[in-house]
Amino acid sequence: MSFFRKTTVMALMVLVSFLVGAAPVFLHGQDRVALLIANSDYGEHPLPEAQTQLATLSQALRNAGFTVTVKENIEKDFRREFESFLPTCPNGGVSLVYYCGFASRYQRKMSRTVEKPDGTKEKQYYFEPDSGLWGTKSNTPYRLHDLVQAFRMKSHARLNLLVLDCGYHCPMATESRQGLTAINPKDWPGGMICYAMPPENVLPAETSSSLATSLSQQVTAKARPLDELMAEVQRDVGRQSGNRQKLWYQFAWPNDARAHVVPNTKRKIATTKLPPSAPRPGDEWINSLGMVFCWCPPGQFRMGIDAQPTPQTRDAAPVDVTISQGFWISKYELTLGDYGRARKRNPEGRELVALVHANQPITGIKGPTALKFGEGTLAPVEKKAGCLPAGWGYRLPTEAEWEYACRAGSSTHFAFGNSADDLHRYANYADRTLHEEDSSFHYGDLAADDGVGRRPAPIGSYLPNAWGIHDMHGNVAEFVQDEYLAQLPGGKDPVGRVEKRSNIVIRGGTWCSLPAYCQSGFRQVGKLSNNGGHSDFRGLRVVLAREK
Repeated sequence: MSFFRKTTVMALMVLVSFLVGAAPVFLHGQDRVALLIANSDYGEHPLPEAQTQLATLSQALRNAGFTVTVKENIEKDFRREFESFLPTCPNGGVSLVYYCGFASRYQRKMSRTVEKPDGTKEKQYYFEPDSGLWGTKSNTPYRLHDLVQAFRMKSHARLNLLVLDCGYHCPMATESRQGLTAINPKDWPGGMICYAMPPENVLPAETSSSLATSLSQQVTAKARPLDELMAEVQRDVGRQSGNRQKLWYQFAWPNDARAHVVPNTKRKIATTKLPPSAPRPGDEWINSLGMVFCWCPPGQFRMGIDAQPTPQTRDAAPVDVTISQGFWISKYELTLGDYGRARKRNPEGRELVALVHANQPITGIKGPTALKFGEGTLAPVEKKAGCLPAGWGYRLPTEAEWEYACRAGSSTHFAFGNSADDLHRYANYADRTLHEEDSSFHYGDLAADDGVGRRPAPIGSYLPNAWGIHDMHGNVAEFVQDEYLAQLPGGKDPVGRVEKRSNIVIRGGTWCSLPAYCQSGFRQVGKLSNNGGHSDFRGLRVVLAREK
């Protein structure tokens, strides 16, 4: 039933997993990519230690399971390198960019057209303060602002780690322009920003940076929160430099600081073009667009809410259901990046807030478009890429499949148990930050606070269920195939009417939901073609299943 009310970085060494609350979320070797750039050939001002720093860190990252791309002496085109690298990380993974070379502040020449008193127009030039990275043959630096935008628009990663090991005195800049300006962590799309020296500062003369060496020594540290790990890196850098070098780092989200570096021993992920033929529950596979899918095996379960009915749950009386065939379900909610890559254009619909990150869940999408996305948009792309097995197709999950995947073998109110006390670890729902940002959400859980507020969180920001699926209890609600019926259909592979539907079932809690509305069995209904009202709370995920 509809429940919505009108209203609407982590430490560098998140190499293997990240944590929300106290338990780690495991990532995978294929989910970790790194781009390492060393600019050393600056003509009359060589920086030979850049190559040494790169070699040291490169080997350590490979040992930690990263796929490492190395680039040396970029002359001018940083943009091309970043925009080709950033999409290589699958959804929800870790993307690390390390740069060693010269950087500085500078005056950026700007222009504007002004109207004179006589009505004529003329172009005026002026300068704005800026900062960026110097190519080996560039006349102006590559702007940090453009680097931030590239991460926001191109990266599929949940955790974006930027390490700028460029605290050297820059010969291309005057004394008053040495050092970089700070990147605002609120502009960063999840993860951590680290500078070799604090903003607007450079290393003392005759001092080499110890950042890469210290990071390399800490990269495989286990069972240590990242804020503690980075504090150790900072202490080590201070020891090696005689306290002449002081790191600066900021986390984009409060929970990023609690990330752990933990070797992946929990899940199996396939790297083949086609899904594996004999998967086990929770096994994962990545399609050509970088979307990650989790395997849900055949089985039986009790669907609905097995408790005294309320006006909000009387349509969720429990029924017994058999899922006769296993299916793959997307590990995360469909993102703006997924949608744009599949359709090769910007997503339709209204957005709740300006784009925060390509890994922000898509909202504002129409019901008919959601229904057609799998078969009409995603399937042709994957077939052309050779990643669609014969006899299989993409579509929205049925209501029964959705709840089966959400429960992941559980029979409790939530996939993690009956108590909502731990919901903040698994879901983005109405909490203290939301209440503080908008007092109309007076019902927010004041004991929970994830720092996200009045918007969806980036995918994968909370713990997954037992099959590795994220965000089914909160963040955005999700369309399913079925027409809404006042009573749950049971039996074998049940599905509500799909022809001539006037309404559609929507499942899962949202960022503004009460805990009771985040239960595995809670149901909502919306008009099929409605793109107004509460559409900012709706998203979707897809399944890859055998065609019937």
